[in-house]
Amino acid sequence: MASPKPPTGLGKAGKALWRAIQRDLQDGWALDAREAHMLERACRTADDLAVLEATVDKEGATVEGSRGQTVVHPALIEARQLRVVQLRLLSVLELADPSGQQSATPAQSRARRAAEARWGHERKAGSHAA
Repeated sequence: MASPKPPTGLGKAGKALWRAIQRDLQDGWALDAREAHMLERACRTADDLAVLEATVDKEGATVEGSRGQTVVHPALIEARQLRVVQLRLLSVLELADPSGQQSATPAQSRARRAAEARWGHERKAGSHAA
């Protein structure tokens, strides 16, 4: 089965991310409508990030502030925020891992980390009591 084409209007970075995700899907695996939408949003975020990164490359990591002081380039701040958004968008994709098992959902991952933190703490406490 051929991979779906990237959505119209994606730039170079967005198309590259779209193709990479589609290429990494296991045979017979397809994104549902919700996942495809999230992937498209993540790809558009990749395009926005590419523009911001090009701006910082051209203008530098710092700029002159309103009072003549050196400040972090606003594009760096926005890029950092977009990376968080992109991570969240990509984390909702329920992709299979190479072993054929479905990856954990974000809620399952949080629950696992909470359990590991709790039981890890209790194991440490128990080893000190012995």
